[in-house]
Amino acid sequence: IVGFATVAPSQIEIADLPPDDRRRLPRYPLPVLRLARLAVDERVRGQGVGRVLLRAVFALAHEMSRTVGCVGVVVDAKVGAIAFYERLGFRAMATRGGLLGDRPEPLPMVLHLSAVPKPGGL
Repeated sequence: IVGFATVAPSQIEIADLPPDDRRRLPRYPLPVLRLARLAVDERVRGQGVGRVLLRAVFALAHEMSRTVGCVGVVVDAKVGAIAFYERLGFRAMATRGGLLGDRPEPLPMVLHLSAVPKPGGL
């Protein structure tokens, strides 16, 4: 195994979205695909494995939008991964308080479905 991605259907509150993303959306919880984990073996980092995994995640988001509804992909980005997700177009969401002990808080980020590359993209 050189990498893996785990996803789960989820929902977000419209108030948690960046202000520019709230327009024209209903005022109830919105369905999203949550990217729970994305990991690539250190020995193959930089060889495109993460990109292939993300293509699969983005294809699932588009399929979910057609079958049950989905407004985008959400990730709780670890501090060291924030720049990676920002380069893909993810935007910071409102954060909620919580304590992880001595670990840094992850940053919730969202990529609206209109910005999610279609299958074959990325």
